Amino acid sequence: MKAATGKEKYRRAQGKKSGPRDVALELLGRGWIRGADWERSFEGLPENDRALVRNLVSGTFRQRGKIDFYLGSFLRGEPQALPDRLLNILRLAVYQLKFCDRLPDYAVVHEAVEQAKRLPGGGKLSGLVNGVLRTLLREWDSVALPAADRDPAVWLAVNYSHPLWLVRRYLGFHGFAFTEALLAANNTQAPLVVRSEEAAAGVPLEDSKLLRRFAGSGIKAGRGAYAPEALILSGNSPPPRALPGFEEGLLYLQDEAAMLPARLARPVPGSLILDLCAAPGGKITHLARLAGESAVLVAADLNPDRLAGLRENFRRLGLGGIKLYAGDARFPALRRADLVLCDVPCSGTGVMRRKPDLRWRIREEDLPALAGLQREILEAAAALTAPEGTLLYSTCSLEPEENWEVVRTFLDGHPDFRLEPADDFIDPRLVSPQGCLASYPHIHGIDGAFAARLVRKKSKRR
Repeated sequence: MKAATGKEKYRRAQGKKSGPRDVALELLGRGWIRGADWERSFEGLPENDRALVRNLVSGTFRQRGKIDFYLGSFLRGEPQALPDRLLNILRLAVYQLKFCDRLPDYAVVHEAVEQAKRLPGGGKLSGLVNGVLRTLLREWDSVALPAADRDPAVWLAVNYSHPLWLVRRYLGFHGFAFTEALLAANNTQAPLVVRSEEAAAGVPLEDSKLLRRFAGSGIKAGRGAYAPEALILSGNSPPPRALPGFEEGLLYLQDEAAMLPARLARPVPGSLILDLCAAPGGKITHLARLAGESAVLVAADLNPDRLAGLRENFRRLGLGGIKLYAGDARFPALRRADLVLCDVPCSGTGVMRRKPDLRWRIREEDLPALAGLQREILEAAAALTAPEGTLLYSTCSLEPEENWEVVRTFLDGHPDFRLEPADDFIDPRLVSPQGCLASYPHIHGIDGAFAARLVRKKSKRR
């Protein structure tokens, strides 16, 4: 009897389902799923397969622009004309063939063909997938990328896999070198960063239980560059929720950039603090830790389900005295406070290295609507800010109409507020010419973020 080849053994072992690649295909179709939905997608998969799914989904999203460019050279029409699921089968296969080395080529092609067979009209579609992928393997090097000197925007969009409208926008604002560096940073894998709850409360990091727990588990943790409570994990580490100290409330998963607004706010012990867009709780829990037990905090959010998750974070971190309020941030039925935070809904363009699907979901026409919503929330927050109180406006966006333009327009219409320079509170390297927090992934090595500290002037006595 003739011995089975490697290809035949592989096909027999796989059967009808390809396990993690089927999960990855589902997630590509639904978008980048996070939180409980994301975790539920992994049920029944061993940890190695979970890591593979994360790599396949995030990597395919990061390289989608370049993948579609190459697919366009081997299809008779535009890739976007294909049914979504068929296109995602091809994208997932091309990512594995050309951007990672987890499987031999024949195994990748076989699994993509099997996935196509399960589609309506699968016999014909599987033939298309097989033909396109085998042609692509033979002729990949014959495809010429757009010329950088002829059309820099198109070259950047394809080479760094970003939407053309966004690339053109950044070129107009910042020029070629800045834009290329930013796009390259967006395609890197962001590190796992945690906030030490002990350090936020004033305990020196070297004396913290968390660092001892990490060291005992062989986890390497380095200090952040800008926030004293930031720890950057390197090397292999367990999933975030399995980190030593997680269940005990010794840490909170948060990029260093997201820690800076609380530092800029500098909450005062004994004060009343409102967070109008609080879920999932990163900033309100940080403010609570910085302000101490004497502060009174109110966490508000439009979505009651997200408030439930917020309550769980308070429990895990051992934070009491925080009141929850479900309501629209534009119309809050709350009393005036000493510190009001509005971490507003935004485009999220500062966190695209962490959310690689985001570049394909946002649209240029979304920005004016978001800016309008942000202005409404800021107006509502201003009405809740007590005289001599602080109003902190923050986003995780890089877009000027969501950041400085919102603040500038607000200040023009509110002479009773003034902008307090951020370099009195945070590292001056992070401060914009206008005096606001403005971080960029390619410059500062952290996520992109913006925040402005606005102070209400003392009321004049009549």
